[in-house]
Amino acid sequence: MRLALTNGCGSNNMGGVSEASNTSFRDYFKEVMQDPEERRLYREVLEEELRNLLVYLRKRRRLTQQALAERLGVTRSRVSQMEASAGLSTSLEALARYAQALGLSLRLEFADEDGEVLARYSLSPDEPLGETPRTPAG
Repeated sequence: MRLALTNGCGSNNMGGVSEASNTSFRDYFKEVMQDPEERRLYREVLEEELRNLLVYLRKRRRLTQQALAERLGVTRSRVSQMEASAGLSTSLEALARYAQALGLSLRLEFADEDGEVLARYSLSPDEPLGETPRTPAG
């Protein structure tokens, strides 16, 4: 999984990288990821990238941690904690709530190894994320 800022057209292509070199990179990447230390380091980079992305989006919306906290109904220190500790284990719900508090949609794409999108999942800023009311059993 790779989070990336796009050029606004939904593309994050690598500017001039041919499909042949992209395939070679894939093979190289698979080989490197066999090493547990390399996998650990790569995960650290992905997690740092997500933390930076959350801060970037908040600042892009010109919100302080306090203002975002008020929108989320949490304390400023909770927003700070989320931005400092976000990673691959951050729940989809937490990311969706964060995005909604910024007035943004959250979109996930599931793509194959060639980049073809096979499925999409989207949550708009106004979709409720609260608990679904339970009906009495019986």
